[in-house]
Amino acid sequence: MTASVLLAGMAVATPAQAASDSKHTGRSGCFNWSWADGVATTTVYFHNICDKKATINIWWKDGQIDVMRAATVDADGKGHIKHAGSVKSIDG
Repeated sequence: MTASVLLAGMAVATPAQAASDSKHTGRSGCFNWSWADGVATTTVYFHNICDKKATINIWWKDGQIDVMRAATVDADGKGHIKHAGSVKSIDG
């Protein structure tokens, strides 16, 4: 259990609260996915919920360029991809 600290009339989030505020979840095609905002890199975790092999495409904004990374995952398979920058979009 975590607690917030009240300091000079302002609530300050504990690290556990801060991490939960930056979590993103969703679904695209055959995949459920999630990630939390990173500082220098971001790792996207995914699960293929279809009964066939499928490919997930993840786009990152890395400085001034967009970078796409993909993974082909068996039915009910799980995985993750880590890359510099922030997640721009996911399709699967």
